[in-house]
Amino acid sequence: MEDTGEEGKARSRTDRRTSVQFIDINLIRRRSSGNDKPAQSQSQRLGSINSKCETDFDDLDHLQQYTTASDSDSETDEGTGINIREIQHKNAAGFTDFAVRRIKHAQYGRREIEIAEQEMPGLMALRRRAENDKPLQGAKIVGCTHITAQTAVLIDTLTRLGAQVRWCACNIFSTQNEVAAALAEESIPIFAWKGETDDDFWWCIKKAIGAEQGWQPNMILDDGGDLTHYCHKHYSTLFSTIKGIVEESVTGVHRLYQMCRAQTLPVPALNVNDSVTKTKFDNLYLCRESIIDGIKRCTDIMFGGKQAVVCGYGEVGKGCCSALRGMGCFVYVTEIDPICALQACMEGYKVIRLEEVVKQVDIVITASGSKHTITREALDKLKNGAIVCNMGHSNTEIDVSFLRDLSTNDLQVERVRSNVDHVIWPNGKRIVLIAEGRIMNLCCSSVPSFVVSITAATQALALIELYNAPPNRYKCDVYLLPKKMDEYVASLHLPAFDAHLTELSDDQCKYLGVNKAGPFKPNYYRY
Repeated sequence: MEDTGEEGKARSRTDRRTSVQFIDINLIRRRSSGNDKPAQSQSQRLGSINSKCETDFDDLDHLQQYTTASDSDSETDEGTGINIREIQHKNAAGFTDFAVRRIKHAQYGRREIEIAEQEMPGLMALRRRAENDKPLQGAKIVGCTHITAQTAVLIDTLTRLGAQVRWCACNIFSTQNEVAAALAEESIPIFAWKGETDDDFWWCIKKAIGAEQGWQPNMILDDGGDLTHYCHKHYSTLFSTIKGIVEESVTGVHRLYQMCRAQTLPVPALNVNDSVTKTKFDNLYLCRESIIDGIKRCTDIMFGGKQAVVCGYGEVGKGCCSALRGMGCFVYVTEIDPICALQACMEGYKVIRLEEVVKQVDIVITASGSKHTITREALDKLKNGAIVCNMGHSNTEIDVSFLRDLSTNDLQVERVRSNVDHVIWPNGKRIVLIAEGRIMNLCCSSVPSFVVSITAATQALALIELYNAPPNRYKCDVYLLPKKMDEYVASLHLPAFDAHLTELSDDQCKYLGVNKAGPFKPNYYRY
């Protein structure tokens, strides 16, 4: 009996509808263009494709210009079995004083650097203003920082201002290989690749110092204090010619203050990390944008409804909490400082001790700058599938030392993808550990070039200040960047927003007790 109701009509329409998976897209194109020629057989189509491929591969060099930088670095960066230190490196000009993974990818790195330049207006403005004066003429700077496109813009700027440089990486996972290759192609002595071993790391620092080549540095730019520590331990005589140290990390600054208290700091040092432009912009805004990007790239998770705990509510912690809450997470905060804890409370975060929530949270992020913020005991209590990562500079915040001791370790470590490991317990529970507990955002994600421009401009000015300072202006102590320099760095970036500053009248300057050109705030002012 024929079904004439609505249900029958719907069934009839469904029966007539072609299944999507069997639609020939080529047939649709032919019909839409009015071409009714018979369709080629599958073998004919394959033969045509192969013939075209053979023709195209004859012009492979032409095709390569359309390859992206990420394509160039698609080969596995770790576990290749190649000892970078033993390779005979040479660039197109015959220069050999460098060690990078693949010099042939220099062109891709140069494109990355050019993209970064567009988003680093302050540093580029400083380069244009000072390039003719060459304020770093005669400076020999040895640097140990993250090797990224943004750092390359800083290195290019320092050389344009007259400096000679040698460089290595401060983190074994954060190097962009194609960027390192681009710098090497410019005959800059650089020793860095992604996935270095600990032995490689110290070897690169030694090579960057350049004592074996007869090179004598007179300035140090450090990130983490490892370069300063190595020089002090193995090349202490170098400090007779070194004019100063510029340090940009919490860990490195802490080491400098320790040396100062022990009266073992041999030269003046500028603490860039605690400058306003570094603390309030790099630590806060950079982390706010990169925390989500890094975790997404590594785990592909959805943040909405997840429970996250951020250990530490300094500027880095503030940025992380803001981003996580914006993505729909329930955010907890752990803190040791009552002032920071009160700030977190006023922002609506629940301040707790880690043990109160460790069994229920989905994401654990360290941003304390301390040691063993997350211990084996805490990891044991985490639920299956929890994500653990570090946003603080120190690689000791998450205690993973037990994973390296195979004789006593009852856990298995399973590599999932680059910078992502499963740590598996005997009962089958597993957690996701990102970047082996090292700083995540520079290992696993891109960082906003504009914010790095602020920090890089601050570093460049600090180097210029220390290098050109008259004798006895700075003692063997740790100094903050002068407030005037902080304001100058900020002013270099305002034109990018078409921002226009208000000028004080003479009467207003007299009333406030400030100079019309600044500085506008006293040193004790908290922004």
